[in-house]
Amino acid sequence: MARKRMIDPNIWDSEDFGKLSDLSKLVFIGLFSLADDEGRGRCNLGYLKSKLFPYKENLRSADIEKTLSEISSNMSVIFYLCDEKQYYWLYNWNTWQKIDKPTSSKIPEFNENNENIRRIFDEGSTKSSRILTPNKNRKRKEDNRIEQEEKRKRIVEAYNLYCTNLSQVQKITEKREKAIDNFLKEFTEEQFVEICQKANSSSFLTGENERKWKADFDFLMRTDKATGILEGKYSENQTKPGIGNPFMDLLREEGKL
Repeated sequence: MARKRMIDPNIWDSEDFGKLSDLSKLVFIGLFSLADDEGRGRCNLGYLKSKLFPYKENLRSADIEKTLSEISSNMSVIFYLCDEKQYYWLYNWNTWQKIDKPTSSKIPEFNENNENIRRIFDEGSTKSSRILTPNKNRKRKEDNRIEQEEKRKRIVEAYNLYCTNLSQVQKITEKREKAIDNFLKEFTEEQFVEICQKANSSSFLTGENERKWKADFDFLMRTDKATGILEGKYSENQTKPGIGNPFMDLLREEGKL
């Protein structure tokens, strides 16, 4: 349970505090009344609304969100996400609150160098990212997951459609999922279709070489090999006798020679 907090009377003379709307002033005071002994607290919109305005039924979560954006722009508060949970930190906390035998916070500390933590509002800006409600956040993550799965599926379908002279993909393994994701960071789906068409028309890549070796899906997913295919490294004029030995080049690249 939160302890009693002090409201410094100088707050009423503060120009920054004076810039806040009346509702934002109430919410700001509510933030430090709910903060733990290290000045941190939860800022889920539904939670704040229920704790600060339990009997104000006509107050919307969007109204609370607007006050947090306003507070972020004017007061010494950082709002942040950690593991998709919403928190705040009053970073001048020890200046205004003197606490005997403080209890350690159970809320993760804000750290800009932690890749799992990001600000909800940009510093000094009211035109910053909105706080996502849990349901919206889950939906966004699910939409991203579905979109990524669809991209992987299209890549495999394109390979099986255009690479009829190579072995067909029967299963998308976890390793292949990662390979596809990395591939799509450097190449578009349209470029992959071109890679497939060039690979399928290459005598060398389809088995007409001294070892009867054939390329496969995993070979095409390697970005260095895909670049080589796009640049014509395995085309007929590059693999004909007298030009070099692409198969031996492959072995050298793999460290097998």
